[in-house]
Amino acid sequence: MNKQPVDLAQAYRLINPGPVTLISVGDGAEDNLFAAQWCMPVRVSPPLLGILVGKDHYSWPILERTGTFGLNIPDEGMVDAVLGCGRTSGRNEADKFSRFGLTRLPAQSIRAPLVAQCVANLECRVAMVHDMGAQALVVAQVIRAIADVDHFRDGAWQFDRGLTLLHHLGASRFGVLREVIVGKLDLSREPGA
Repeated sequence: MNKQPVDLAQAYRLINPGPVTLISVGDGAEDNLFAAQWCMPVRVSPPLLGILVGKDHYSWPILERTGTFGLNIPDEGMVDAVLGCGRTSGRNEADKFSRFGLTRLPAQSIRAPLVAQCVANLECRVAMVHDMGAQALVVAQVIRAIADVDHFRDGAWQFDRGLTLLHHLGASRFGVLREVIVGKLDLSREPGA
């Protein structure tokens, strides 16, 4: 294996890609979408997740005011909509849903709409905000989650029916996850870590 140094400004790309997401915000009068690759599970119970949001983004005041957002998980077929939502501002594009061919799905527990075409949608309530200068790390509790039964069954993503989760690799580059591999090492008789 031949390894070379990585520019620290790009080191985050070594631990990412996680699935790209579309974050939806709204207060009943206005809504917006933005792409986010900087998201992570934080805790299982209660279910918490974290996202990184630029405080200069058009969506930030809406998220801050409502304290809720939708986290929508697109598949490979949505790559151009994801790129468009990530590259345009709500300041200049009043309706990203229409512009990028997306359908608003009414949420049950939050005022922001969800994205109907996404394979899964999570409704989230902000639990904590950590100010990081130009960005904010937002930790939120998942208060409702729905997923396409063809692609999420028995508590796990299923790839047997053509699911391809989208992962951002930087700039306009994306990768896809198409299958699951299972390790064969049996440690069932080993003491816990």
